[in-house]
Amino acid sequence: MRCHHCGWVNREEAAFCDECGAALACLVVPQTSFIGRQAELAALEAAMQQSCAGQGQLMLLSGDPGIGKTHTAQEFATRAEQQGMRVCWGRCYEEPGAPLYWPWLQLLRGWLEEADSALSGEIPGSDAGVIAELLPELRQRLPDLIEPPPIEDPAQARFRLLDTLTRFWQQAARHQPLVLILDDLHWADTASLKLLEFLAREIAASPLLLLGSFRDIELSRQHPLSDTLGALSRLPHCRRLPLSGMSRDETERFLGSLAGTLPLTAVATAIYQHSEGNPLFMRELSRHLLQEGLPADGVVPRIPAGIREIIGQRLNRLSRDCNRLLGMAAVIGRRFELELLAGLALPDAELMDILDEALEAHIVEALPQPGRFQFSHALVRETLYEELSTTRRMRLHRQAGERLETLHRHDLPTRLPELAHHFAEAAPAGTAETAIDYAQRAGARADTLLAYEEAVHFYHLALQLQELYLPQDSERGCCLLLALAEARNRAGGRADESLIIFGQAAELARHAGPAAEWAVAMLARAAIGFERVGCRIGRHGEQAVALLEEALAALDPSTERLRAELLAALCRANIYCDRPQAAHAAFQQATRLARRLGDPLTLFEALSAIVPARSWPEHLDERLAAAREALELVSRAGHPEWAVGYMTGWYIGDLMEYGDIDSARAVLELHQRVANAWRQPFLQAVGLCAQAMLTTHRGRFAEAEQQARENLIVGRRFSPDHAEGVFGMQMFTLRREQGRLGELQPVLSHFVRNSPETAAWRPGLAVLYADLELMEEARIELKYLMTDELKAVARDAMWSTSITYLAEVCARLDEAGYATTLYRYLLPYGGRNIVSGAHTVCYGSADRFLGMLAVTLKQWDTAERHFQAALAMDERTGGWPWLAHDRYQYARLLAQRKQTEPARALEQAALLAARGLGMEVLARRCDVLRETLSTRPVFPDGLSRREVQVLKLLAAGRSNRQVAERLFVSPNTVANHVRNILAKTNTANRTEAAAYAIRHGLVEK
Repeated sequence: MRCHHCGWVNREEAAFCDECGAALACLVVPQTSFIGRQAELAALEAAMQQSCAGQGQLMLLSGDPGIGKTHTAQEFATRAEQQGMRVCWGRCYEEPGAPLYWPWLQLLRGWLEEADSALSGEIPGSDAGVIAELLPELRQRLPDLIEPPPIEDPAQARFRLLDTLTRFWQQAARHQPLVLILDDLHWADTASLKLLEFLAREIAASPLLLLGSFRDIELSRQHPLSDTLGALSRLPHCRRLPLSGMSRDETERFLGSLAGTLPLTAVATAIYQHSEGNPLFMRELSRHLLQEGLPADGVVPRIPAGIREIIGQRLNRLSRDCNRLLGMAAVIGRRFELELLAGLALPDAELMDILDEALEAHIVEALPQPGRFQFSHALVRETLYEELSTTRRMRLHRQAGERLETLHRHDLPTRLPELAHHFAEAAPAGTAETAIDYAQRAGARADTLLAYEEAVHFYHLALQLQELYLPQDSERGCCLLLALAEARNRAGGRADESLIIFGQAAELARHAGPAAEWAVAMLARAAIGFERVGCRIGRHGEQAVALLEEALAALDPSTERLRAELLAALCRANIYCDRPQAAHAAFQQATRLARRLGDPLTLFEALSAIVPARSWPEHLDERLAAAREALELVSRAGHPEWAVGYMTGWYIGDLMEYGDIDSARAVLELHQRVANAWRQPFLQAVGLCAQAMLTTHRGRFAEAEQQARENLIVGRRFSPDHAEGVFGMQMFTLRREQGRLGELQPVLSHFVRNSPETAAWRPGLAVLYADLELMEEARIELKYLMTDELKAVARDAMWSTSITYLAEVCARLDEAGYATTLYRYLLPYGGRNIVSGAHTVCYGSADRFLGMLAVTLKQWDTAERHFQAALAMDERTGGWPWLAHDRYQYARLLAQRKQTEPARALEQAALLAARGLGMEVLARRCDVLRETLSTRPVFPDGLSRREVQVLKLLAAGRSNRQVAERLFVSPNTVANHVRNILAKTNTANRTEAAAYAIRHGLVEK
């Protein structure tokens, strides 16, 4: 029967509620209220209505142990079922030996057990294959499932799993609205929390409600759930419901259901003061008072000092044999199997007789699965466990581990976490080597199941045990360090830790010396791992180069496969050290060796090693040739995923730089086909980024902005920081062409000045200042960045973009002193396009910027050749925005050389394109140039037509802002004109300038 106070479902013959202690038989008038939780239930029911309407919700119940989180969830589950929703439960396991993804496995099994064969058969074959990696029994139910193709990249492999499970629950909810309850999240493994984060982000448009509960007192800043809660709190459909204790009145109502006649005021006051309204504590106190009896006056003479004392008093009423048995069960965990317990205690028949005593006392309760039991509360188990002596604990843990080995010898992999836990706890008693072996195997299995955080835990446990008990086994220690470093890298977020651990592995291998055969191979693995992690986070390659060269020197020349891998890594490391000659030499050696080996994957890795070297224009032809061969190789091998995973993004950027737009588009189509088939966010983001670049190149700004925003959404699912950086770069380019840079200036200025590590944005800030007519600010940035041969500008994939921005600023400021240096650095890009990053933005022909620098240097013929080359390149590649810029810059040059008619024709073509494409800034510049080219009178002292217009308005008493509004320019531009007017007319202020205008007949008297 269901308790009318706490909602707990009890056995029909029960006299008292197993959970809250209420006297079930004495509830003559059933109460329909759920004491103390009406507001929370109302919020949950409102969320239920929203989710049924297709607006997925995430609700989180938090509070102290025993506060009623599970009971509230049970009551809500009943109400949800009455509304036609399907409810599935997943409870997190308290002990360290919990299987990976345990709460989600329970949810999956619960759904599949009740789903008919037709419904479960709707799971797509490829998705079923992915899910079966977690749930092997699915293969028996769906024999036609498709085994998923392997994925090398661990982050992408985990994404496929999380994405597949998310789609599964979304599809399941379409058949019947779903409530998924995850109880006790504070005990969840990190992999389960990652899945919760992922699913929660995707349920907004699904009839699905996620309900989680957790103890907030268990959480520290280092607890994995703390990070998860931080991520979930940013979701608009997430709400947290903190549960507090019952009020004084609710406590009295709670106690009113107890058997017998009680003077409620005195009892309720005493219990409320001691329990602070915590239902668990009140339940235990109530049981204690019922069993001890109450004095005639109803006053409680003594309330136990703490809940543990109350539990201890309850345990003291049990027989010695029962307490001894429960102590053995406590070693197994909160939940335990009768079959396993029998291996530690007595034959089954005698054991059940003793266990019945604990069941009758409500210390233990039976679970729905036959032969499985659990302690009524975690505190009961903790009390029993802490009462055991250290030696008895170790002995029982060892017996539990050995019994598990016997019982599960045919399915040992599924019990590896438990085995590692039990033998680790018994390690001082001689099980250290066994514990290390199981912990290492548990880590490897967690890796296989993509539960990288749990792999880190088990490898770390194995390493601790090895260092404590078997420090002389350096080979195993090094192997564990490498496994730990790789797992930490796969887990993400702590790349620096991975680098440190790889360094420790290298030091251990180095200390063993070349005489140890294992040491050389492990030094090589440590060096390769160190380089890969450093490359992924953009770390300078100095340390990686040193490690790789050391490993190569120690390696036996006959170990050719490993040598080729080391050389490919050395090539990449030298790229990140800006060492072109060393990188090129390593690349040549790696490819020669790989060709001799004849292994396609080894050759692909060698060829693709040089592709990221986009900051070296002199190697473009070599990079294109290597990428072309690598692409042909993967096509013949039937593994396009090799190229899409590691190379196509860089290749698209190189093809754009070369001006081969058709080939770039073809590679992009291949990339998107594979990325969309795999549904990998990183690869999809690469494709969307490159697509936005090509769309911008065509001048379709609105479409490009939409693609950039899609890229941001997809990319945030994989790497938020990287996605936001790419989006910022693309939006900066679009807003600049649209004349909307003013929207970004305050944010970008603050960002650069308050984040020293973002120096890469300073060239962009300089060009922003110049576009906004903030010339002094632009001059300050240019001077800073040009110091010591552009020392402050990183020589990375953004190098060409940075010097392009600086070239524009230099030309706008007419700084001939800097133009020579910039021209020298930009000249190797002549005849090519400027591409930002790997494939973020294309700015059209580099010759346009070279022409602008040549104009600044008064090298007219050179400038004209560059502008003609730019016109040819941008017209051939369909770079319509950049072609408009080419025409405008060329027209300015011709105007300076008094070639008015061709200049006017170019200006008109540029203006027409600018207006058609929505390039507001360029259109305004063309208007100014048209005035310069038009027939006009000669004004005194070299004043321009625009300056005379400004002067007339100044003489009429207008302010700078009023002048700006009249002439449709910015106040900054007006201020520049005013400074020029005062200088040209040799006047000191506006009054003198007005008098000058009257004196020279520029205004009416």
